[in-house]
Amino acid sequence: MKKRALSVLAACILLFSACSAGGQEPPPDPGVTTLIYAKISENGVDQKRLSAFNLEHKGEVQIEVRDYTQLSEGGKQGVDLLMTEIAAGKGPDIIELGAAGETSLLPYRQLAEKGYLEDLWPYIEAAPGLVMEAPLKAAEVNGGLFAIFEFVRLHTLIGAKAVVGDRTNWTVKELLESFSSMPEGTVILDNHWDWENPSVKNHLLSSFLYGFPDLFVNWENGQCFFDSEKFRSFLELANQMSDEYEYRKKCTNRAEALRMHVSRLRDGSVMLEDIGFEQMSNIQEFDLYFNGAACVGYPVDDGSSGSYFRPVGIKLAMSSTCRDKEAAWQYMRQMFYLPKSLHDYVYQAIPVSRSAYERVIKEVMEWEHASAHSGEILHFDVLTAEDLRRAESLFNSTTRSSILADKKLVDIVTEVAGAYFAGDRTLDETIAQIENRVGLYVNEQK
Repeated sequence: MKKRALSVLAACILLFSACSAGGQEPPPDPGVTTLIYAKISENGVDQKRLSAFNLEHKGEVQIEVRDYTQLSEGGKQGVDLLMTEIAAGKGPDIIELGAAGETSLLPYRQLAEKGYLEDLWPYIEAAPGLVMEAPLKAAEVNGGLFAIFEFVRLHTLIGAKAVVGDRTNWTVKELLESFSSMPEGTVILDNHWDWENPSVKNHLLSSFLYGFPDLFVNWENGQCFFDSEKFRSFLELANQMSDEYEYRKKCTNRAEALRMHVSRLRDGSVMLEDIGFEQMSNIQEFDLYFNGAACVGYPVDDGSSGSYFRPVGIKLAMSSTCRDKEAAWQYMRQMFYLPKSLHDYVYQAIPVSRSAYERVIKEVMEWEHASAHSGEILHFDVLTAEDLRRAESLFNSTTRSSILADKKLVDIVTEVAGAYFAGDRTLDETIAQIENRVGLYVNEQK
């Protein structure tokens, strides 16, 4: 019995020694700072950048990913758990705000206003010429910048200059006046976005709300302004859109519908195109569709640009309680470097990195190119200086970003408006219900 006990003890000692020698991870080095990166979406981490950073800073700072898509604790999970930790002052150091879609999966504006996020302007201003400032200024909250992203698309409404005028903003009244000059049978907007759910009414309303929520909500004092002539006129405009497209009944797939849509733009059957610039050279494509295009934007009725930025890809923020802010910024600013190929920049979206943008523009102005964006191959000459001036003028005058939108708010408004679009609720009833439901939601977030 004694011999057996001694044997077990010896085996345990050997096992412990083996584990210490490499069978287990060694305890963390007390001299190394570990930063927690909160991942909240499937593609929310650029693993190559993360690995490169950790290798370069080995022995100093390491970034560890905490996957909130898989975490749950005390009945809370995912984003709800992360928000609880942030509010308790125990949040992560680097926070992913979302990788898909044009808005944030977290309440970006509210997090910034409550002081949970670090203002990133001082870091950017320490490196002059690092970024294209317009899309980042559009993402400001009370003058501070609390999120960065690698690419943007410039979302706007485009029409023939001869019909809508050479301008970058207008009112609902001016839009309808332009439409009245179109031939009978013309529609204001066609739908080529969603083959399964071709509702122009819902698309126009949600796109508008993603770009211009500040026109109708004051988050600071909880006030809503949907019961206004501005919103009433826009809702009535959206309700005038037709969701019936006879030509689509002849199409057997989405590609065929796209080709038919482009044909309708060219022959004047459709007045406006709802689209996002993926690169500055798109201006040539729009000119071809409309025989001279004007990026007139949405009818915002306040004299500002009717266009807005839609951030593309991973959106990152830094916690105001970050344990090593300089190291966190060194990681975050990698999205403004040039590790990707030119092809990625030209065809994904407009880069926020100034050096990447300038490289793309230089190349595009030196070679002829083609586009298959609308279901057919279109060939263009090199981008001219005048084309670039027009596109950059729109880019630099755009002051709003969909990252400031609140998806829950958009969902509430579009859900209530659905009954109005279906003819089951009057305009006054719809406005009253929107005011009530959005008002309750906004005040819950204060």
